[in-house]
Amino acid sequence: MTPDLMLRLRVESFLYDYAAMLDDERFGDWPNLFTPHECRYEVLSRENVDLGLPVPIMSCYSHGMVRDRVAMLVQGTLTYRKMKLLRQVSNVRAGAEPDGTIVVHAGLTVYQSDEEGVSSLYIVARYQARLVPLEDSFQISVMKVVVDSFGIDTMLAVPL
Repeated sequence: MTPDLMLRLRVESFLYDYAAMLDDERFGDWPNLFTPHECRYEVLSRENVDLGLPVPIMSCYSHGMVRDRVAMLVQGTLTYRKMKLLRQVSNVRAGAEPDGTIVVHAGLTVYQSDEEGVSSLYIVARYQARLVPLEDSFQISVMKVVVDSFGIDTMLAVPL
């Protein structure tokens, strides 16, 4: 197996685990996926990105902000419309930079199901990430979620 294929398979596995963690609502574990010092999580509209206006819809610029992002979800004190979400990651591409950082691009589709079991499309997006390799996994230094969907909930209560 070529090193490029091995890298892509490792990155795919990491992203699948990332999506499953969020689908399973294990929000307390989510901050552990990010580098503890400098990290960034952003949700941006594709329109802004395409126009060179990278103003995020929401953003976290430190590990503390990433932890705060899910703190109320972990405590169960955040009031929001509860939906079951299913994230599907596709078309994963990964490449190593000279400094060892892994640059990742992938498709993301998120479906939502309400308490009555009615399902609908929630988000169509792309992941644009930078990963730091660990011995047997990765940590996220940058996770940008670029959403194509304009009809998203403005609250974005749960991470994508």
